[in-house]
Amino acid sequence: MKRNCTNSQFFFSYLQFMKFRYFLFIISAAAVFFSCKKVNENPQWDIEVLGPLAHASLGINQLISDTLLATDVNGALSIKIDTTYSNFTLDSVYQVPDTFIKTSVIFPAFPSTITPNTPFLSNNNNVTLGVPNVQLTNANITSGFIKLEFKNTLQSKIFFTYKIPKAKKNGIPFTITVSVDSASLASPSYFSDTYDFSGYSLDMTGSSGTLFNTISYNVEARSDPNGQSFALFGSDTLINLKTSLIQIVPDYAKGYLGQTTIIDNKNINLGVGGLIKGGNIKLDSVTMKFDITNYVGADLQIYLNQVLSVNNRQGNVIPLSNSNLIRHYININRATEPYFASYSPVPFNYSIILNKGNSNITDLIENIPDILNYNINLKLNPLGNISGNSDFVYSNKLVDTRIQIDMPLSFSANQLVFADTINFSIANATNFDPIGPSTIYLIAKNGFPFDLDMMLFLIDKNNAITDTLLVPGLISSASVGTNAIVTNPITTKISIPIDAARKSRLLTTERIGIRAKFNSPNYPQLTQLYSNYRLDIKLIGDGTYYIR
Repeated sequence: MKRNCTNSQFFFSYLQFMKFRYFLFIISAAAVFFSCKKVNENPQWDIEVLGPLAHASLGINQLISDTLLATDVNGALSIKIDTTYSNFTLDSVYQVPDTFIKTSVIFPAFPSTITPNTPFLSNNNNVTLGVPNVQLTNANITSGFIKLEFKNTLQSKIFFTYKIPKAKKNGIPFTITVSVDSASLASPSYFSDTYDFSGYSLDMTGSSGTLFNTISYNVEARSDPNGQSFALFGSDTLINLKTSLIQIVPDYAKGYLGQTTIIDNKNINLGVGGLIKGGNIKLDSVTMKFDITNYVGADLQIYLNQVLSVNNRQGNVIPLSNSNLIRHYININRATEPYFASYSPVPFNYSIILNKGNSNITDLIENIPDILNYNINLKLNPLGNISGNSDFVYSNKLVDTRIQIDMPLSFSANQLVFADTINFSIANATNFDPIGPSTIYLIAKNGFPFDLDMMLFLIDKNNAITDTLLVPGLISSASVGTNAIVTNPITTKISIPIDAARKSRLLTTERIGIRAKFNSPNYPQLTQLYSNYRLDIKLIGDGTYYIR
């Protein structure tokens, strides 16, 4: 039998109630003892519990990244997208392949005697690097190695000096001196070592100063200062050397950079369509600034084949139209440098501004694109070598393309759908069997000037949707003044019944998905959004807890 006691509502969350269940038991028992008539020895109580389960406050900054939003002095919002990317890589201009050089000198066909500490050979050489399509005269090496491998078959220790006179670091030429032990033709001696070549400035005009892609080096052989005299014969090899240039990477190069055509096709994620899942939108205005910045000391010619607004959700693709940009040759002047290898080139900038007066840019953004796709051709030195081998390129300053979009959040929407998620958890949810029939109340305080049709989804730890909570009725729009600016938010309370199966799914829910559809008032009349507009959502659990 139940005791007919006065019902009491305790405004605790389920978690709070569980923590204080013994305290409530004592208070309730005392109330029964003093104010209720005893019927039997096995009492039970039905206690209504009301408590918050989840809360979210959603403004435009929750639907659109803060980095994309701008606010004017009146609080009016706009979206500003600024993205920079490079169409150009150094590999598309030139690459320095690993190079292997063999140097071998045979003694003339007459005998000779070499006394101690005598330089008996000095050999000058040019080697041309296999760098295709360019004519480099200078390079600054940021990384790379030189490996030297000597083989000695002479009957004396030999001191070899390897030198690249036109490769200098801090004004000092690259110079290596090594010794290789005495040996014989039958039993030669070997030396091998690898040396860091980074930080060297390299003149690549060869020993004559008139070549390109060419390194000059020399090797000197000297007899052992502390050794004995030895005889040389016509069959003796005085120098047997293998030089390897390994992983040579310049961070600066000068010369003629050749004529290269680069075809670039990319997708740019603008961040506009990520949270908008459907519907139509009409915008007041959109401005897009398209910039090309050339840091390369060579002329460019650019041909933009297309820019596409791609909405994969609806399968819509809209091409950009502008006669001065699309399928039109654009000549970009070369950069300049204050002095040789200054590492501070003065770039050349090309800009064009697109608006609804000279293009269909508004249509592109009203398409709510997932991506902008572009296809562009860049041609280096379209007129050939007109600089007299004075082109230059820095590895970290090439050609950048920049797109800036300015879109005031003054728009009209028809069946526009936004989606977002909020975290949800019932802490220590281990014993909720005593909870009987329940109701979740959705309390929405709407500060936006449009009605919302909302649906909630229960999402578990595996990101799977386990249930859909239908929200009957609309969430009413805020009150607006004569200037169409919100004056007061409106609160709507909607009940959602919870049965035993849904209660079980709630206990495993980690997030709640929110899907809201809205129409602008008086569509297609434009509505300006402001930074203080918010939608506050609370989920309140109301159930009966049985204590027996």
